[in-house]
Amino acid sequence: MDGLTIVLTYQDGTLQKAVTRGNGQVGEVITNNARTFTNVPLSVPYKGQLILRGEAVISYSEFRKINETLSEEEQYKNPRNLCSGSVRQLNNEITAKRNVSFYAFALVQAEGVDFHNSQEEKFVFLKEQGFDVVEYQRVTAETLPEAVQSFAAKITDNDLPSDGLVLLMDDIAYGEGLGMTAKFPRNAMAFKWADETADTTLLDIEWSASRTGLINPVAIFEPVELEGTTVSRASVHNISIVRQLALGIGDTIRVYKANMIILRLQKTLPAVTISLYRINVLSAAVLL
Repeated sequence: MDGLTIVLTYQDGTLQKAVTRGNGQVGEVITNNARTFTNVPLSVPYKGQLILRGEAVISYSEFRKINETLSEEEQYKNPRNLCSGSVRQLNNEITAKRNVSFYAFALVQAEGVDFHNSQEEKFVFLKEQGFDVVEYQRVTAETLPEAVQSFAAKITDNDLPSDGLVLLMDDIAYGEGLGMTAKFPRNAMAFKWADETADTTLLDIEWSASRTGLINPVAIFEPVELEGTTVSRASVHNISIVRQLALGIGDTIRVYKANMIILRLQKTLPAVTISLYRINVLSAAVLL
């Protein structure tokens, strides 16, 4: 899911702490804001220490509704940025008005609970505690391709932003036995969605000062909607790229979000391709 990763800690059945992932080691405490999320339970049946990870997200429909109340200069570029800003608000009344939702994707700790060596049982346990969990589907090697296609087919109609799939080994002991790379566990594989594209017309090239003081060209084109947001501008980075691509007013260009933010240009035939990309948190879990 494309939002902000949150870690929740419950003690004796009560929400005690909520923190952002931060840099992976140190995050921000956002407990008061998490209490205003639309679907985070303030208390759960389990009375031991419960720790779980999930994604705080704002739906596309809510994102559009909030942007309509803001001036063009104040509007957010995508639901992820809006969610990140909402979760970190100092005034939790503002967070409450943003309708942030939470979807659990990993159970970190629940002492004394037997999950019968199954990752799926962890999802079942979390749902029994009152949490919404990421959409998932149990698959085998034979049914995996069909399941991936099924998830991919839902992208355009899904109101919740996501940018990929995680394939997770159901056997907990076997998965842990695979160990880790320098950064990632070997019991899971991540996949990004294919990029959504749209053809449009180049209207103008403007010049904009970057935060480092450089003057960069910006492509202005007929607005198109991608990944639930409307885009009409893209940085071309520097004049040499403009010359290399032989950009001209009225040209047909192809716009796409390659894993969704920083704007970039590539040459395609017969059109020019403008890409927007970013590294995001992944979405649904598929069990093997």
